[in-house]
Amino acid sequence: MCTVDHAERAHEDFERLLENPGPVVIGAFQGASCFGPAYEYAFILDKAVRKRKLRSKVPITFVTSEPWIGHLGLSGVGDSRGMLESELRSHDIKWITNARTTRVEEGRMFVEQLDDDGNVARSHELPFRHSMTLPAFGGVDAVARTEGLCNAKGMVEIDDYQRSPTYHNIFAAGVCVAIPPVEATPVPTGAPKTGYMIESMVTAIVHNIAAELEGKEANYKGSWHAICLADMGDRGAAFVALPQMPPRDVNWFAAGRWVHLAKIAFEKYFIRKMKKGTSEPVYEKYMMRALGIRRLE
Repeated sequence: MCTVDHAERAHEDFERLLENPGPVVIGAFQGASCFGPAYEYAFILDKAVRKRKLRSKVPITFVTSEPWIGHLGLSGVGDSRGMLESELRSHDIKWITNARTTRVEEGRMFVEQLDDDGNVARSHELPFRHSMTLPAFGGVDAVARTEGLCNAKGMVEIDDYQRSPTYHNIFAAGVCVAIPPVEATPVPTGAPKTGYMIESMVTAIVHNIAAELEGKEANYKGSWHAICLADMGDRGAAFVALPQMPPRDVNWFAAGRWVHLAKIAFEKYFIRKMKKGTSEPVYEKYMMRALGIRRLE
């Protein structure tokens, strides 16, 4: 669900599902790097059909390239594996991991499930009335075609200071940057670029550009911390990974209704910050520092 058009099409398809209930397939294709929204979509859809008393007519299967549930492209955070497996079981959602999707036809998805050695252990043909599967992201053509700037997927390669090693006047932050996978997995998985991590990237870039303009050395590094609130319809999951890439100083994961309420509150707070044009109010900065969370190393 990457654009407004995607959201509108998904909503229209969801309305058709309500009129004619049937199986649902949700997950992430091979090479995907942002797994959290797939889990969120599965749980939120589960809540939506339960509310309409249709859940018994809508079996849900979660299909992911992750080697195990809760990997998240991060080799897990805290007990994300145990907690997310428990949540899926309690919501009657079946799952297939190490999944490589070979093709999708109208109403059918064909999936190969690999073993730990990368061999096909089982093949699945999954019927669906509604499906949402996250793709592997690629770079923008105009940028990807610039020689020496990007990797094979079109993602911008950067050094520790968010700068292109080839073109020192180009900085990059966010989903477009190239980050190596955390570990080798039977099915390719990427590392996610989470919101706070991206904020730390941008903060480093701004400081580095300011330093260069003043004739100083540009050596500011983003902390790349990950703080995430994931909605599950009426519950939620929260994790803190400091830094995002293991090994970590903080490795914490929790779930409960309080996360759902916290995410609603945070969304309102974040939109207010954007309207006011303030990315980091001073009270937020000092609250985060009290928790040991800083945007810059």
